[in-house]
Amino acid sequence: MREFKFTCAPKLLFGEGSLQQLPSVVSECKGKRPFVVVDFNLVATGITSRVSTLLENAGFIPFLFDGVDGEPSTALGDECGRLAREHRADVVIGIGGGSALDTAKIVSVLVTNEGTVAQYQGLHKIPHPGIPKIMIPTTAGTGSEVTWTAVFIRKEEKAKAGANSPYLYPDIALLDPELTVSLPPGPTASTGMDAFCHAIESFLSNKSNFFTEAISEKSLALIWKNLPIAYKNPGDIGARSAMLYGSFLAGLSLANAGVTAVHSLSYPLGGMFGTPHGIGNATLLPYVLEDVIPQAGEKLESLAFFLTGEHLTAHAFVERIKQLEQDMNLPTSLRQLKVSKDVFEEIAEGAMKIAVPLQNHPRLLSREEIIAIYHAAY
Repeated sequence: MREFKFTCAPKLLFGEGSLQQLPSVVSECKGKRPFVVVDFNLVATGITSRVSTLLENAGFIPFLFDGVDGEPSTALGDECGRLAREHRADVVIGIGGGSALDTAKIVSVLVTNEGTVAQYQGLHKIPHPGIPKIMIPTTAGTGSEVTWTAVFIRKEEKAKAGANSPYLYPDIALLDPELTVSLPPGPTASTGMDAFCHAIESFLSNKSNFFTEAISEKSLALIWKNLPIAYKNPGDIGARSAMLYGSFLAGLSLANAGVTAVHSLSYPLGGMFGTPHGIGNATLLPYVLEDVIPQAGEKLESLAFFLTGEHLTAHAFVERIKQLEQDMNLPTSLRQLKVSKDVFEEIAEGAMKIAVPLQNHPRLLSREEIIAIYHAAY
């Protein structure tokens, strides 16, 4: 049993209706002027107005930014940082999917550090801690409420990269399953498969250990059972609760064991084509798994039995995953994403730059082998 370390940074509050605890959570962070980053599409759900009312009635002076739409750019992060400094924010709240949470996390450090988002992309580039940050996910997918990463697109370069720093760990994560009920079936499926990718990649990662593998397995079991239910019956609060918990566990595991080549191959799709993160991961997952069966087949077969109770081969298990995606109308080929074969060499170059997940992968992939996976996925 090899040595390992394990980090679990945020305090967690979980339960239906737990959004009502937000004022006390802000007080716990000694905040008075919260800067609130909200997904733009939450305005129509009433969640944004609920948050404003909760904070204002408790005597806080909030500034709401609801301009996060899709994959956030470094320019958007910089603009939010400027607005937060002008507001004299002393706590940041992120509400929404991974884009809103990542933006809130980077805002926290932009308030206290000079510099831009692009300067902080990479590993350990943020010099000083930020102001306290509270994460409230409304999707069961990214696990950003528990990770030390914030991902942004540099539009001028058509490149996507993460800022990775212990200073990006949230202080408090507030998980209210009721906030996920309004998520439509399509985003439910794509964000759910994003969480599934986090869990299975961290399970296979070279950095996994007996603790992270147990967390990954629990996460996968929750997602495997409950994602189809949440997709077909969005109002099923039991399935929504299980998915939110499963996504959190997947984030906890990836924060410690890391992700693998699926993420490296998916990032360029977001940077060049604006492909949503969960869609890109879900599309590539079966083909990356198929490629790594010679190195990870035994682990995949044990996982297949754990999830299905059947003695499936690794190949058969990968086909079950692909069928799960098809049942939820998710794309299972790059052709469906309108990604041309002509760009495979270019996006393979981009994938090679996402080095840490490739290092975590059970086998070392060359540029040519990455191109071969793209062709298989076409």
